[in-house]
Parts: sequence; C-alpha cells; structure tokens
Amino acid sequence: MMKEKGKAVRTKILLIGETPDIQLFNALQREGYEAIASESPQKAWPLVYAFHPHLIIVHLRRPSRNDIVTLQECRAMARGVPIVVATSVPGHETVMRALEEGATSFLSLPVEGAKIKQIVDELVASHG
Repeated sequence: MMKEKGKAVRTKILLIGETPDIQLFNALQREGYEAIASESPQKAWPLVYAFHPHLIIVHLRRPSRNDIVTLQECRAMARGVPIVVATSVPGHETVMRALEEGATSFLSLPVEGAKIKQIVDELVASHG
C-alpha cells in the first residue's frame, strides 16, 4: 500500500509483454498489488495515462533487438516510473543489456511472491 493525498492506495503495476507471464501476474495480485496487463507498449499508452502505474514490469520472453526496443518504448512512455525487466532466459548479458537500456531492476522468473514484494516495495518507495 502507498499513500497518495493522505489516503492509502494499492500499488499499481502495469505488466507488459507479448504474452505476459500469468504466474507473475497472479503472484502480483496475491501480494496485494493492483495489476493490469498489456501485450505491447503501443497498447499500454492509454493504460499508463488512465491507470497511472507506480511500476512497470516488462516481460522479456526471449532476448532480442525487439525486446530492447520494447524496453526503450516503455522508458519513453512512462518517464520517472521504475521499470523492472522479468525474464526466464538465463544469462548475465540479457540482464546487463536491459539495465543499460533503462531498466531499474530485474526479476528472474519464476520468482517467489516474497521476492516480488521486496523488489516492488523497494522500488516504489525509492521513486515514490
């Protein structure tokens, strides 16, 4: 929970990915976050303005140039909102490239609810 204008609100998370990870989405909801999903940054534009997420998670299924473009589009779309890259693809190079391109942090999938909560709460508190 966060406080906005003196009242408690659930932390809002926008999950973006061609096929967003349903387990990650469900884990976010179980941890008490208000989560919505979009299949692309282009379709997420109206959601950013209507939903006002506190955090964006970009699910990268397979590292490619298109994934980096997706990350860059998300960064441009939601200035100041922390962006977390979530991937099940092993490899230090993928994570380093994502961080170089503007990701605030990363999650290795699958991930436990407690780890999600720790990362989300820390990022939202530091950017809130």
